[in-house]
Amino acid sequence: MKQIIASAMLMAAGAAYASSPALYECIYRYDMKGNSGDKEFSETSDCILLIGEDQAKFYDYPSFRLDSVSVIKGVSDDVLNKYKEEYLMSKSFFDQEVNTSLKDGKMTLFCDMAPDRYKYEQKLPLMTWEETDETSNICGYQCRKAVGEYGGRKWHAWYAEEIAVPFGPWKICGLPGLVLKASDESGNHEFEAIAFRQGNGEFAPSKIPYQISIGHEKFIELKNEYDKNPGAAINPESITSIDVTKDGNILINGVRSRLNKNKAIPLEYTASELNGKKKEKSSKTMKKSLNDAFENIEVIGAESIPR
Repeated sequence: MKQIIASAMLMAAGAAYASSPALYECIYRYDMKGNSGDKEFSETSDCILLIGEDQAKFYDYPSFRLDSVSVIKGVSDDVLNKYKEEYLMSKSFFDQEVNTSLKDGKMTLFCDMAPDRYKYEQKLPLMTWEETDETSNICGYQCRKAVGEYGGRKWHAWYAEEIAVPFGPWKICGLPGLVLKASDESGNHEFEAIAFRQGNGEFAPSKIPYQISIGHEKFIELKNEYDKNPGAAINPESITSIDVTKDGNILINGVRSRLNKNKAIPLEYTASELNGKKKEKSSKTMKKSLNDAFENIEVIGAESIPR
C-alpha cells in the first residue's frame, strides 16, 4: 500500500480567515450508533463543511443556516425567528465546530458542554494515511479508499481526487482529495456526503462570545465524561440560568444542553482511556444533585432568544 503523509496540509495558500469566501459547501449525514446499556441506539444529524482556498469549517447544519440568515441585511424578525426555532428544535446535533487553517498549520475546535463553551487547538497533520486499491462512487464522484488511525480508532476514508482539496468531515483530512465518506472500523461513527455544491457565503470567526481555552487531552477527558451523562457532569454551582423552550430543549447559561440525549460514543479517546484507566469524578461535581439547580426554570419560546 502507498503511504500518504499529510504534509500537503501545511502549505499556505491565501487570504485572511475573516474575509475569505467559501468556494464550496459539502453537506454530510452523520450517523452514530452503538449500545447504551442493554439497548441499541442510533442518532443522526446533518453537518456542513465550508471549503475555501486554505481553510475549512465543519459544523452543525442548522447552526449554519441560522448563521447564514443572521447576516442578511434587512431580514425580518419572523424569518429570523423561524431559523432560530429550527436551530433550537434540533434534537440531534453535532456539538463541535472544527476550523482548519492550512495557512496557520492548525485546527481550532469549539464545543458546547453546557453550561460552558470550550476551545482547543491542534497542530496539523493529525494522521498518516495508507492508500488501498478500493474505489467507490459516492455522491456522484469516483472515490479512492485510504485507512488511518486517530484517537484510538481506525478510520476508513473515501476521497475524491477530482475535488483536489485536503479537507473532510470533522478531523478526517489530509488526503489528496475531498473526503466524501469516513467511517470507523467499529461501525460506531460514519460521515457521508449527501450534497456537494458551490459556496455562496464567506468564512467568519466563530460567534461564540466566550470560550474556556483548554488542552486537547484534557478536553477529550471532559467531553467523554460529559457525554456519558451530561446532567451528572454539570456542577450546579456554575449555573446562572436555565431556560426550557416550548419544544423541551434546555439551555444552561445560554448553551444548548444534551440532558435528554442518549449516551454518546466517543469519537476519540485519551491516552489514559486507551490504557483502560478511569478518572474518578471530582467531589465538587458530586457534591449536589443537578436536580437542585432546576428549582426556577423559565419556559421560553424561540422568538425570545436574543440575536
